Amino acid sequence: MTGENHPDKDPDGPVAQSLRIGFGALQAAVVLLALGWAASNIRQVPPHSQAVVLRFGEVIRVRTAGLVIAWPLPFEQVDILPGPERQLDLRIAANTPAGPSIVDPASRASGELPPDGAGIFLTGDGGVVLLDASLTWRITDARAFHLAASHVEPALRRLFLASAVTVAASRALDDFMVVGRDRDAAARAQRQAMRGALVQEVNRRLRALQPKEASLGVEATRADVTALLPPAAKFAFDAVLDATQMADQGLAAARTDAARLRQAADQEQDRILAEARANADERVGAARAHVATVAALERRIDPASRPSLLDQVYRTRIAGILKQAGTVNTVDMRGGSRVILPGNQP
Repeated sequence: MTGENHPDKDPDGPVAQSLRIGFGALQAAVVLLALGWAASNIRQVPPHSQAVVLRFGEVIRVRTAGLVIAWPLPFEQVDILPGPERQLDLRIAANTPAGPSIVDPASRASGELPPDGAGIFLTGDGGVVLLDASLTWRITDARAFHLAASHVEPALRRLFLASAVTVAASRALDDFMVVGRDRDAAARAQRQAMRGALVQEVNRRLRALQPKEASLGVEATRADVTALLPPAAKFAFDAVLDATQMADQGLAAARTDAARLRQAADQEQDRILAEARANADERVGAARAHVATVAALERRIDPASRPSLLDQVYRTRIAGILKQAGTVNTVDMRGGSRVILPGNQP
């Protein structure tokens, strides 16, 4: 009985082999899990993104697009953020929506209500304007942004509203509204300058937070603003706009008529001048033809040949005159004959 071999006590028995295989598989699984845990923070940062690496909650480095290798959790943590070149949009909702003083019962009944979140602002010339805006911004400092991530959007809203109050108080209502002169390049430039002033004011307030160790790590790049009148004043503004458009149309028609009349007058002037020049040229030519003989005689005359030339001209001219007479009586001026011509009785 003592010399018998039991399968469960044999080191090469099936039970021992099963245990060894089980422990081997467990060791392999543990090794794979350890390798997976060690490589769990090897991240691929997509383009137009950046990664912030934290060690026990402290930001230790920032990496742009590419491969980021970090210690596994809980030693280090990798957070993916938008890159500096990505533009992010933020809808601005005012803290003071339009109330009964802005929306009258007639406008409310007709459904002409301002957009939700449009803020009420007072302009420098005493007007009231509603601004429906959105702000475009980007991340410039990933460290500061990560620390203030949950406060960035509320802070941007407050900064934009404060900036809008400052900018609106320094500008007139026409700098915000689209009026009849919207096609004027100067009017478009004023509205573009207004949007640029909003962005500059927001960035100025963001820079003022840096010395206070409260930087948000962001920068405003663009402000899209839609300006509206209060519904209570919209009807009057529409009437003014219609009158302005009608005046512009009448002015355009008057300018067209004036241009047409000016063109007709210029054509008539050109015709009169052309006829006058033609008549003048014709008269000058006729006058030159009449005096051509005398001018030619003047060029070749001298005292010796003067009598003969004058006689030649006389005979040439007198022949044409005598041909027109019915009868001709000649009298010798050197003879003694006298000619008595009848005349009228006194």
